Amino acid sequence: MNPERPGDGHDCNAICLGGPCHGLLTHVDQDIRILTVPVPRCSPEEPEACARYRITRERVRYWGRSGPYIALHRAGPPHSPCSCHGPAL
Repeated sequence: MNPERPGDGHDCNAICLGGPCHGLLTHVDQDIRILTVPVPRCSPEEPEACARYRITRERVRYWGRSGPYIALHRAGPPHSPCSCHGPAL
């Protein structure tokens, strides 16, 4: 997964809403599931952490993009130490 911020040149089709990954863009190829998203770190010394997001039917329009993004809403408890190597985005 290579999350990006809106406005970067990309082929992303989903956006994280809420939680520590709010505003991150990514690409999803499925319709339903809980995904594990790596939380952006402010510095390399910061420990890796992950947050859980749920794929929804909601679509979000954003400037500069012809099609809508799939809305990924935060699911579950606050972010935790990263074990993102399982079912990840």
